[in-house]
Amino acid sequence: MFARLIAFLGLLFLPSIHYAQWSTSTRAESTLYVCPGFYPGIVTFDDGSSIVLGALQSYIFARKLDERGYYMWTPPVQVVHNDSSFITDVETKWGGYVSDGDGGVIVFWYDHRGAYRDQQTGRWLNNAIYAQRVDKFGMVRWTSGGVLVKGPGTGLKNGGISNDGLGGCLISWIESEFGFPGARNKERARIQRVSNTGTQLWELTIDSSAIQYSLGYGAIVRAQDRLFIPATSQTRMFSLDGNPIANPALGPSHLLLAEKDSVLFNLIAAPPIIIQRKLTATLDTLWTAISNGGAGSETALNNPAVPDGVGGVYYIRSRIDSTILVRVRRVDGRGEVWPSELVVRGIGIPTGGFEGHGGIIIGDHAARVWRFDSLGYSVWQNPLRMLNNPGATYFGILSSDNNGGMIMVFWHTLGGIYAHHSGRSGHVGIITTIDKPLEIPSVSTLLQNYPNPFNPTTVIPFSIASKGAVNLKVFDVLGREVRTLVDDILEPGLHSVQFDALALSSGVYFYRLETRKSVQVKQMLFLK
Repeated sequence: MFARLIAFLGLLFLPSIHYAQWSTSTRAESTLYVCPGFYPGIVTFDDGSSIVLGALQSYIFARKLDERGYYMWTPPVQVVHNDSSFITDVETKWGGYVSDGDGGVIVFWYDHRGAYRDQQTGRWLNNAIYAQRVDKFGMVRWTSGGVLVKGPGTGLKNGGISNDGLGGCLISWIESEFGFPGARNKERARIQRVSNTGTQLWELTIDSSAIQYSLGYGAIVRAQDRLFIPATSQTRMFSLDGNPIANPALGPSHLLLAEKDSVLFNLIAAPPIIIQRKLTATLDTLWTAISNGGAGSETALNNPAVPDGVGGVYYIRSRIDSTILVRVRRVDGRGEVWPSELVVRGIGIPTGGFEGHGGIIIGDHAARVWRFDSLGYSVWQNPLRMLNNPGATYFGILSSDNNGGMIMVFWHTLGGIYAHHSGRSGHVGIITTIDKPLEIPSVSTLLQNYPNPFNPTTVIPFSIASKGAVNLKVFDVLGREVRTLVDDILEPGLHSVQFDALALSSGVYFYRLETRKSVQVKQMLFLK
């Protein structure tokens, strides 16, 4: 008995190897489940972590994942729940979200609290706007139920949200009263700033006739302590205090993009010519570049520009036929225009993302990903197909992980919000650096649970080298079996299982992985 106990404890000192929890499967149902929800959302951070959101009727959930796909918040954070609300409206979806600048997220949504509903048609005739902040630790920071940004109003639409650089946000929307009974036929744009504590600081009302196009795409651009509202007539500029600033030098903008809160990329489309300028926050011109805009039938995408991370920018255009023909042109940090364009034919409107090393990564709605380096050469031999059955997914959103990979979030027909990673070397789910790829082990490996210590749930990841019988059990410090987590035939690859210790006492527990060729044990700490 003593020898068995020594052997059991000795297994605790086996070297541990950390692998990504991201699934290496290309089947949608085998990807990483994140949280409840119907409509997904995602915010990514420079360290490769991300916050995934899910909205479902009167709920919004959020969960943070680290670079490797491990849960950083367990269980998912309930951002809001109000039974009198119906957040996932068919027409307006559910709102928007932005980083709070410190590893957390700020969310806004359309809400029917206090709104009027037509009893015959069941249609909501007005709605309100609420917002909430969740910090990097998963703590809901603002008042329960959210901060009321705008009381019930008619025809609220085209909402957008931007970071104010101080932990708060700027929320913009258009109030459209056309076609609603008893409403005045007019439109106006509103912008409200909310502080990092959830206090409403100021609100602006602007004639939307000149800026409706830009607000429809989301909104306000901030560079240092100045705010810009792009417009095809005259770009508006304000201080962070909401005071207007004269800006005769900026003129019209079809696109205005800020990089790292310091410089602006300004695009003016005058087919067949596109004029691009790089500006400081005080509107000093760093360079001006002119390129051929292509055929008039080609249109800009919802995110028609992506900073390259080294002082330049990518501009993206598309032509829609049976598929999407995407043309990408780079202007480097010196203002030099690429002599030729990248051409990608995708399905659905593709998403361009910051690749992290001067290149660009592009994904489409068929869950395919292309990656190009700073010279325009393909990093991967072929487009990477993240999913072989994308038809089982809906409302997919693609976002760069800011270091050569792409994260896809979606609702799956099984129910809930799932996430998948393209990998960075062209292999699904395998997190790598640029120079040193991480190899999948040739032996089965039990990994450290996450989080640890935990209360009351934790995730236990493990890898299986070959198909066969797998047994995963939990024991207390006396060696008594507490629970069987896995007792099944598993396929090779990376797996994980959640352990809920709510009914147990605080203390040290051991978990043991047994396969046909090995037995491995690790310890974990449960603190109520």
